[in-house]
Amino acid sequence: MGKKRKNKPMRPWCWYCEKDFEDDKVLVIHQRAKHFRCEVCGKRLTTAGGMAVHAQQVHKVEINK
Repeated sequence: MGKKRKNKPMRPWCWYCEKDFEDDKVLVIHQRAKHFRCEVCGKRLTTAGGMAVHAQQVHKVEINK
């Protein structure tokens, strides 16, 4: 029989892009990044809600994703 693997502790990870990070500080810095990009004009936004508002106000389209 082989050695048992030790369970590695879960590392913090980004909900949006599923990358994992060494610690919470790096994750917080990463999550301030703009993960959402407008398909029409290329503008990058920080939240899905902000993306929906941008699309409705600027481009007059609804986002249903």
